[in-house]
Amino acid sequence: MKRKLALGLAGVLAISMVTGCGKAKSKYLMDVDYTKYVKLCEYEGVEVDKVVFDVSEEEIQEQIDMEMYDYATYDEITDRGVEIGDYVVISYDAKLDGKESEDYSGQEEEILVGEEFFYPEVEEALVGMKTGEKTKVELTLTEDFAEEGDEGKKLSLDVSVDQITVENLPEYNDDFVKENTEYASVKEYNEAKKKELTESKEEEYKSTAISQIMDYLAANSTFNGYPEELYTQCEEYYDAENESYAAMYGMELDAFLEMMGIDEETRKSDIEDSVNYELVMGAVAQEEGIDCSEKEVKDFVDDNYAEYGYESAEAFFEEYSEEDVGYQLVYEKVGEFLYDKAKFVEIDEETYLKQQEEMYGEEYIDEESGEDETAGEEEASEEENDEEEKTSEEKTSKEEASEKVTSEQEDKDAGKKSENEVTVDEESETEEVK
Repeated sequence: MKRKLALGLAGVLAISMVTGCGKAKSKYLMDVDYTKYVKLCEYEGVEVDKVVFDVSEEEIQEQIDMEMYDYATYDEITDRGVEIGDYVVISYDAKLDGKESEDYSGQEEEILVGEEFFYPEVEEALVGMKTGEKTKVELTLTEDFAEEGDEGKKLSLDVSVDQITVENLPEYNDDFVKENTEYASVKEYNEAKKKELTESKEEEYKSTAISQIMDYLAANSTFNGYPEELYTQCEEYYDAENESYAAMYGMELDAFLEMMGIDEETRKSDIEDSVNYELVMGAVAQEEGIDCSEKEVKDFVDDNYAEYGYESAEAFFEEYSEEDVGYQLVYEKVGEFLYDKAKFVEIDEETYLKQQEEMYGEEYIDEESGEDETAGEEEASEEENDEEEKTSEEKTSKEEASEKVTSEQEDKDAGKKSENEVTVDEESETEEVK
């Protein structure tokens, strides 16, 4: 198992499918007969959802509204008090049940008044205040803002207004489009956005369908052990991933694992699931002779290194090896093969999303166009992110570009960010197929 590099189906589609006959071995897979370890179920004709959808005018406008933040300007306000919708930089000293508390104090934090990412009582008190003015706010901590065990305690905040800023968004019209895009009118740009959103949804639902197929194959194939090398590699990735998440949330590893409900039995089961996905992928690749060549790897990197944020192919290969890319291309070609051979059952988008919400909760709807985090990870994020993370990053994020290599569209605030990055996907073998 090579290092994971999420290239995305769009990249694979640019590469010809290489298939042959017999149990071919690939230089990018393990040098084993995968079918020794797995007896595949029937993998052609697996029944999966084909989501029938349309892109609405509302969706197009939401995307455009998000992009307009890239062109926002900000003016400091010195001649009036705070109004709803202003960005305000504040500093505040806190007392929790009468005792000074650094945990609830903050310096030069920026909030958007009216958005209620900060204490509503403070936002309400800020309205009308001018730069340099101070006020005291008394409140009772609720679970939305309290650290564990502090719910219901009294919090006293001495708040000062350091700066008031107003955000200015340009008017979206033909002149704006001509000046800032390659299109000549709002109509042309809207049409381009519709095409872009359509392609994004098509790729997303295709990736989901491939994940469903891989889930089915892993659940219905018969496994007979595994190469120890493969288990060790999957184990190393699993442990490294959890350590990374724990560090991201500012937690000790043991505390993170306990919060996520990962005991030794769960850990072993998760690793074995990853091993099984690897075995299924490798077995299908060998049975169908699915492979890629060194030239395909080179051509892919030559054509796409800039999209992943690298200055040259050489710079890309300083981070990722030929084997990394070759492995992922083979993996994604397997997904493409299985998708082409699948049996599709059409389902309208509204029904599909309702089903996903019932299965995974409301978080799926919120993230349907974006990063596929688990509900547990969201809970960890909410519990471990402090108030500064909740309130101070929004304006900065609006000044960054909105493209992401992973083609994932996030919610309004996250959608104002930009990253050109290669995403190393170590979370699950299902996600690898995407």
